[in-house]
Amino acid sequence: MVVTSTLPRIGLGMAALGRPGYITLDRNSVFDSAKPRSVDSMQSKANQVMDTLFEKAKSSASLPWLDCARSYGLSEKFVGEYLRSHDISPREVYVSSKWGYTYVADWKVELPPGEPHEVKDHSVANFQKQIFETLEHIGDYVNLYQIHSATLDSGVLGNKDVHEALANCREKRGWSIGLSVSGPQQDTIIQTAMQLKTKAGDPLFDSVQCTYNILEQRPQKMLMDAHLAGMDIIIK
Repeated sequence: MVVTSTLPRIGLGMAALGRPGYITLDRNSVFDSAKPRSVDSMQSKANQVMDTLFEKAKSSASLPWLDCARSYGLSEKFVGEYLRSHDISPREVYVSSKWGYTYVADWKVELPPGEPHEVKDHSVANFQKQIFETLEHIGDYVNLYQIHSATLDSGVLGNKDVHEALANCREKRGWSIGLSVSGPQQDTIIQTAMQLKTKAGDPLFDSVQCTYNILEQRPQKMLMDAHLAGMDIIIK
């Protein structure tokens, strides 16, 4: 059985480019060490990286892929402004984003101990709020919209209101619908997600974004099952 994917081979994650504080190491060697880092300086650096992505895509005849999220600070704003300012059409780029976390660090590099940079909310109300925000910044470009870090504990996989909203989004806007997963229960989450159907009986999810590497290989079998079932597999 041959299963083909609609995804480009590799994408640029905008998390470390869309907000001034992130978990990547040695950021001061790339960004200025000023606290706070300015929005303009971060956007300028993001533009430089996107320039490189599009240059390499031309030389390799591949479609450039940009991956955002509502919790990646101003990533959607940066991407949308870059694409429009360079007259890049939706056919010339693949854009994905995620909903479910809200960025709350107020553009600070560091916060007091115990204070979060982002807050999870997988409710249908938050989906409706965040899809409106995504539409404002990159609505013409979105190919794939994902639940950000779906878990069993958040209840999103059992929330029929959310499922209906996701299915309606795919039908109305033509976006693929996916979920990202992380943590020790990735395989169980993927298995649960694969069982979810729309009212028409179609699979709810078109893709899954999963942590998989030399140290984390527990999801291997479930990722293969998802692939054979026709889901796109994104490795992070």
